[in-house]
Amino acid sequence: MIYTADVLVIGGGGSGMSAAISAATSGASVIILEKCAEVGGSTAMSVGSFTAANTSYQYRAGVNDSIDLFVEDMKVANGEFEARENKELRRILAENAGPTVEWLSSIGVQFLGPTPEPPYEKPRMHNVLPNSKAYREALLRECRKRGVAIYTSMRVDGLLRNAAGEIIGASANGQNYFGRRGVILATGDYSASTELKAKYVGEAAAKVPPVNPNNTGDGFYLGTEAGGVMMQMDRLYEGLRFAPSTRPDPIKMLPSVPGLTRLMRVVVERLPKSLLAYVIRGALTSWIGPNNTMYAAGAILVGPDGRRLANEDSDKLMARAVAATEANTGYMIFDARVARKFSAWPNPVSTFPGVAYAYVQDYKRFRPDVYHQAATLEELATSLGIEPAALTASVARWNEQVGAGADPEFGRERLGEGVTEGPFYALGPMNAYVTLADGGLAVDNQLRVTTEDGEVVPGLWAAGSTGQGGLQLLNHGLHIGWAMISGRLAGRHVAQAQNRVDLKVAEPVLSR
Repeated sequence: MIYTADVLVIGGGGSGMSAAISAATSGASVIILEKCAEVGGSTAMSVGSFTAANTSYQYRAGVNDSIDLFVEDMKVANGEFEARENKELRRILAENAGPTVEWLSSIGVQFLGPTPEPPYEKPRMHNVLPNSKAYREALLRECRKRGVAIYTSMRVDGLLRNAAGEIIGASANGQNYFGRRGVILATGDYSASTELKAKYVGEAAAKVPPVNPNNTGDGFYLGTEAGGVMMQMDRLYEGLRFAPSTRPDPIKMLPSVPGLTRLMRVVVERLPKSLLAYVIRGALTSWIGPNNTMYAAGAILVGPDGRRLANEDSDKLMARAVAATEANTGYMIFDARVARKFSAWPNPVSTFPGVAYAYVQDYKRFRPDVYHQAATLEELATSLGIEPAALTASVARWNEQVGAGADPEFGRERLGEGVTEGPFYALGPMNAYVTLADGGLAVDNQLRVTTEDGEVVPGLWAAGSTGQGGLQLLNHGLHIGWAMISGRLAGRHVAQAQNRVDLKVAEPVLSR
């Protein structure tokens, strides 16, 4: 049997399904090949915020924003890395983010917002309701409505070329699939590729596990074998998260049904902010690790053996040290002084910017499995399953270093005031994860994959993290934005391309 469509999309996450819908509504027939048993990808696993300017949500809230202000705030976020930015793709993102929020709204996605994200000038964060699975459900419904053919459990082995050197399709599970007008790579990032992490970031980073174990960099391998080039592969988001809660998360359990989500949005927008914040705190304590300002105030990070693990000034170093432990486990240790400070505004333990803030007492209420309090360090160690003598020795050594004003062990600069005043506290276990990777294939302004010399690889496009092209996404809500925006644009461009006359596979097949 021959499987041929106008457009072939490899990957069924947010970017892949957005590309498929865009191509289909541009008059093209579309096939999606998804290697997992179901579509959704990292988009369905995310927090779900989408940062955009000039939306109807902003207008209703009385926010007067602009594309230029949006770009300026992205420059602020980039800081010292601004020189690396792909400014043309950033402009494309900024100009298309608002229309993409409106497009998502038109297919049934509801948002809460816009909410502020200090220090940026305007409230732009649009938070999906009820959870990020709403993207998956809305995009899947629209794919089915538009006649997109979706094949799951289809891991692509290689891309196919014709005699003219054009990419004409892909091979998966022993079958060839063709795209008359082009192929779009939308396979996510490389956060689960031990090989790519080790090569471009280092062996320590390679040991940090991914949030999404399916992001093995498939599109990166396929794209480079076709002549493309990877960019900015040294950028990983490594950090600590609390171990998953064993208690049900009511927000994640809510179904994404269009009528229900519309009603939910109306209700949520009318809830008193204090009540809304309370409702969200339970979910917040499940999603996000503690604020690093707690370490700056004096907390330390220890492993299951009770010893300090790393320089707590650095998310990256803490994540790598925790990942290097046998159980990928760490604990934050702090005293009553730090606990008091992080029990009220403006010092939350964890934040969902502009929506909710969780404090020490919220972890006691919502996450008793990761909250520990004891009158003495010995009792705290027993609660954690740590040898008491090891923990007390680590704290004593740390307090000596704070008193001396230097950390010769790890070189930490923000020492705080030590761990001296009882009762004593711990938050954990925490696990290390790579949440995102900012590398991607080089693409032009039409999302066509390009070679090291800037030449277009004929017949090949890339979207989402696979086609990030040197774009830096350091604000919250930009990765989701780029997934949908780049997918929509790539789908439109491929749909407008000319049919290739020659769909005959020339040897050799590009394979991994």
